[in-house]
Amino acid sequence: MLHKTSGIVLHTTKYSESSLIVKLYTQDFGMQSYMINGVRNKKSKNKASLFQPLALVDLIITGNEKSGLQRISDITLHLPYEEIPYNIVKSSIALFLNEILLKSLREQHPDEDLFLFLKNSLRILDLHHDNCANFHISFMLQLSRYLGFYPQGKHTDNTSVMDLQEGKFVNYLPHHPHYLNSKQSTFLSQFLNIGYESFFKVKIDKSERKQLLHALILFYQLHVSSFGVIKSLEVLEEVAG
Repeated sequence: MLHKTSGIVLHTTKYSESSLIVKLYTQDFGMQSYMINGVRNKKSKNKASLFQPLALVDLIITGNEKSGLQRISDITLHLPYEEIPYNIVKSSIALFLNEILLKSLREQHPDEDLFLFLKNSLRILDLHHDNCANFHISFMLQLSRYLGFYPQGKHTDNTSVMDLQEGKFVNYLPHHPHYLNSKQSTFLSQFLNIGYESFFKVKIDKSERKQLLHALILFYQLHVSSFGVIKSLEVLEEVAG
C-alpha cells in the first residue's frame, strides 16, 4: 500500500553504501523512521541533498505489513529554502532547532497542528530579512505549547518571577534554583506576548539573550524526559550571538 504525506527531515543514518535510514516528523504519521534505497547511487533521482536537516519534503511511503518495514519509494522537495542553507546565522539557528526537535519529539502519533506550526516556523526563518537573533527564543516558547508545558499565568508587578520548574509566573522566590529573576521574567513575558512573526521587535542584548536561552534549555530539561545537553548551542552562540 502506498501513502502520500509531507515531512520534515530530522536525522539520517547511513545503512549501506547506497541506502539511508531517515527520521522525519510527518504530517500524517508523526515521528517516523524510513529506509530509502539507492539514494547514494549516481543514477538515483533521490539525491542525498534532499535529506539535509529540516528539509521540507513530500514523500510516498511503501508499507510492508508482514515485516513492518516502511520504505520511501519517492521523495521530492516540498518547499526549497531560499536562505537557510546559504546564510550562516540562519543555518546555525536551523541546526539548533533540529537538535531541539530531535530531543523533544518522541511520539509517533500524528499532530497536524504541530506539523503546520513547524512548517510555518521554518518558512518564517527562511524568508525573514531582518535580524534573526531572537528567532530560536520565540520558537522554543511556541513549541512548548504543543509539547504541553507552555508557561502559565501572566507577568505582573505581583507575579514577577518565572518558576521554570512549575512552569508559571509566581509572586514568590521558589525554594529551588530553577527560576528567572524579575528582569529575565520580563523579557520572557515580552516574547510570550508579542506576535510570533514579530520576534525581532523584542529589544534584548546579546548577554541577556544568552541567559534567557540557557534558561529555556533548562526549562526543556525540566519538562522533557531525557532531554540532555544541546551540543549545537556553542556553535549557535558563536555565530548568531
